[in-house]
Amino acid sequence: MTRRRPAQVRGGLAARRPAAFTVVDGLDAAAQLDVRALERSRLTPGAVAQALESWRQQVRLPRRYVADTAYYGCPCCCDGGHGRTELELALHALPRRSARQLRALVEPLDRTFLARTLPDPHAPEDRPWWERRC
Repeated sequence: MTRRRPAQVRGGLAARRPAAFTVVDGLDAAAQLDVRALERSRLTPGAVAQALESWRQQVRLPRRYVADTAYYGCPCCCDGGHGRTELELALHALPRRSARQLRALVEPLDRTFLARTLPDPHAPEDRPWWERRC
């Protein structure tokens, strides 16, 4: 009986699809599973990792842009705090243990944002705290 070459066997296999989710660095496996379940039910795949990266980028912008983009939402620089909005949703929707791990990643960024901005006295009170900074 003749054997097929490995390349012929691999050629007949279905191509591997990239994963439909992204990994949030800093979360353990159980928290990753909770995040994926949340993304399947209420968000889109990879939304939490993308929101965390978006918030990280917005917080690290030069000081003169941080507050302006949080309030006005400059489309070329950031998402106007929407990453933080999705993170807030995830923090409230995840199980307690997973939310605690995600909060440990978000809180240093929040502290940096608070240190680099001031309260906006003209911002509407019904807006989230990150949109009431200037």
